Amino acid sequence: MAINVPDHFELIDKVTLIVTLYSTTVAASFFVRPVVYHHLQYPYGSLDKFKSRSHRFIILGLIPAGLTLYLGLQLAIHSLIGSIESFILASLPFILVYFLFRARKGEFLKNL
Repeated sequence: MAINVPDHFELIDKVTLIVTLYSTTVAASFFVRPVVYHHLQYPYGSLDKFKSRSHRFIILGLIPAGLTLYLGLQLAIHSLIGSIESFILASLPFILVYFLFRARKGEFLKNL
C-alpha cells in the first residue's frame, strides 16, 4: 500500500485522507496550468486574455488548496482529540483569516 494508514484511523479519517489527496492533486494541476497555457499560447495573440485565464486558473486552484489545508488540519486534530469537534476546530484559522481580510480596510467594522 502506498499510504500507510494508522491502525486507529476510522472510516471518516480514511475518507478525509483520500479527499485531501485528490484535492492536493487538483490544486497542483490548477497552479501548473498557467505555465502550460503560457507555453501553448506564446506568442500571445491577446495579453489581456492570457492574464485573465491565468488569473482564473490560480483562483480556481485556491479552492482545492484551501480544502486540502482544512482537511489536513482536521485529520491532525482528529488524531489528537478524536472527535467531531475536529471539524469545527479546523475551521478556526480560516474564520480568523476571513475576519482579518475583512478588517484590513475597516470593512468588517462598518457592517457590524
